[in-house]
Amino acid sequence: MNDWVLLRVAAASGVGRGQLNGPGWLSVSHGLYARQGSEQSLLDKCRHLGLVLPAGAAMSHFTSGSLRGMWLPNLPEWLPVLATLPPDTDRPERRGLYVARSRAGTPPADIIGGVPVLTPEHTLGQLAEDLGLVDLVAAIDCALHQSMCDQLDIIRSIRSRQRGLPMLRRALTLCDSRSESPWETFLRLVHTAVGIPVSPQEFIEDQRRRIVARADLRIVGTRRLPEYDGADHRGRSRHQADLEREKALARLNFERYGYIAKEIVDQPGQIIRDAEEALGWRHDAERLHAWRSLAAESSLTAAGRRRLLRRLHRFNRPLRNRRDRAA
Repeated sequence: MNDWVLLRVAAASGVGRGQLNGPGWLSVSHGLYARQGSEQSLLDKCRHLGLVLPAGAAMSHFTSGSLRGMWLPNLPEWLPVLATLPPDTDRPERRGLYVARSRAGTPPADIIGGVPVLTPEHTLGQLAEDLGLVDLVAAIDCALHQSMCDQLDIIRSIRSRQRGLPMLRRALTLCDSRSESPWETFLRLVHTAVGIPVSPQEFIEDQRRRIVARADLRIVGTRRLPEYDGADHRGRSRHQADLEREKALARLNFERYGYIAKEIVDQPGQIIRDAEEALGWRHDAERLHAWRSLAAESSLTAAGRRRLLRRLHRFNRPLRNRRDRAA
């Protein structure tokens, strides 16, 4: 017996209407039920809600970004599945589904797990409507690093007057395909956004030209290596490898400064001071102000997270279909 059932074919699947209204099943949307306790992945939801979408529709925006594994802020569980339809197409209304019509013809899509999903470059264009600059750069970094698309693809996808276009263009000037995690992106931006030059994924060689390390960042013109230390560094084998790596760097007179996520969020001023010290610069408080201004609308700040939630509430469109409201 299937874990997901459409009401119109429930009887043929061996599930009575009374069973669907009982405690063993959950109403996911009008006419769509899932067995209690079954795995309800986003791809499952898209696959089943896609049955009510017309030909040419594609999962889009945050749904497309999530399905592709882009680096996105934490999204609320109540966020519906988002889809884009061809123009002049009837727009179905279902609980848990938000659909919008494309202004530029049939949405270009790839197939992921049997589900049409908006292309990465067009997805990033939609994300630019709602994400703050820092979060958008992280999403673009991910798409570039994982070869989902390149900058030229993104530029070619741009339409004049599309929403979020100034944000997207600004983000393209800050992105870097070498970033390997969102926190590496954030740490890089703490430096570059305030004028501190860094080189990502720098290879460090010993006197025999053997590579002893690849650093997340190197402050240009110095031997300082700012890096992000994530939870994966806590394992015993990784910790041992890190110690050997740090000793190899120390022998070459490199300074590794590891920062955790909490420091990037709560202590960017100290990170900037560390970089100023490495460069021999006098401290300038305006650098911290510049970073805070940039990060204010990002998920790194409480105000930025509240802003994103306000933006997301626009997808909670009231349903006009009375039957669907009651489902």
